[in-house]
Amino acid sequence: MENLLQLLDFMEEYTDRILPVAILLLAAEIFFPKSRYSYISKLRGAVFCVTNILITKASLTLFYWLWADIGIKPLFQIDLTFLSTFSDAWPLHLLGAIAASFLVLQVSEFFYYWFHRLQHSSRFFWRFHAEHHSLEEMSAFNSNHHFSEEIFRIPFLIIPVSLLFDFKQDYVPWIWVFFVRWQGYFEHSSTRLNLGWVRYVFPDNRFHRIHHSTEQQHFNRNFGSGSAIWDILFGTAYYPKATEWPDVGLPNIREPQNLTEFLVRPFRRDKHG
Repeated sequence: MENLLQLLDFMEEYTDRILPVAILLLAAEIFFPKSRYSYISKLRGAVFCVTNILITKASLTLFYWLWADIGIKPLFQIDLTFLSTFSDAWPLHLLGAIAASFLVLQVSEFFYYWFHRLQHSSRFFWRFHAEHHSLEEMSAFNSNHHFSEEIFRIPFLIIPVSLLFDFKQDYVPWIWVFFVRWQGYFEHSSTRLNLGWVRYVFPDNRFHRIHHSTEQQHFNRNFGSGSAIWDILFGTAYYPKATEWPDVGLPNIREPQNLTEFLVRPFRRDKHG
């Protein structure tokens, strides 16, 4: 009974966090479509999404429980509270809190950037990441990674950051939290709405579409998810022209058609070259 209550609490928390994003992006794709995709693909993506979340939640809960039990302290203690406490004026307080969160995000994005590049250069990791790139009807909620994505992030992202840094912040503004959570879905959305010049800092749907492109000149570009800064610094940024909205998918792997295919296909050696 206790486990059931915990599951219900988690689903309620997830619904409160994601439902507003889902409604906004679904409306954007209906009223301002860039590509018109079937509702079947959106529904199928939603099923994959819920399955992915449940597996990820279980995996990360177990990891954090074991990691806390080990009790390893990070190498660097970094206090960023000064950014939001140097002034009593609430606009400066808010901007300082966002700046602190932005700096923390860049650190994690540095590790994500190189992990993402590894997924494209390693045949082993590509087997799993290819499920995401096989999407031909890519939209906000038909954009799921294979469940192994978050598990692989543990050794390549979560552990290194946890070993190196302990960031102390004042508070994280809710509007910033909403933006970061929303952005990950938005960058895969198929809508004419975009972030304009802001994409030079945060990838939007036009920037990230290039990463999924089937056109050769776009290969190995735009690896960043929550930040475009590392793509710029390491020479992999490609900013699309106003008319560029390429087709997406993989020539040798079709988009998964059912839950079994989505979960199991990477483990079948004959399915991925």
